[in-house]
Amino acid sequence: MKLRAIAIDDDPTATLIIKRLSERIPELELVSTYNDPIRGAAGIILDQPDVIFLDVEMPELSGIDIMKALVKPKKIIVISGNETTRQAVMDLNAVSFIAKPPTVGALQEAMEQIKAS
Repeated sequence: MKLRAIAIDDDPTATLIIKRLSERIPELELVSTYNDPIRGAAGIILDQPDVIFLDVEMPELSGIDIMKALVKPKKIIVISGNETTRQAVMDLNAVSFIAKPPTVGALQEAMEQIKAS
């Protein structure tokens, strides 16, 4: 059974990279990408993903704000260029932190962590 995922990142290049990499992971289906964090937050409700690929630093609504607002916990993989946010997102129960730019190996490792959790 495939895990349904969405990606939320204000950088269209980042969501494109996540889309391309996720195509190489058989157990993962990327159902939506969002470059607007507010639409992405709504997409969590609409798409009901198993996994969320989430950037931290975005205008209007940060990834940390989105994580804090989740009523029902989700499996979150944070993909960020800001290493200083690693501890904060892990404290909010992120499954994994991947430094930008992500690699297929890093995504596969994060998926293994999800399977183990």
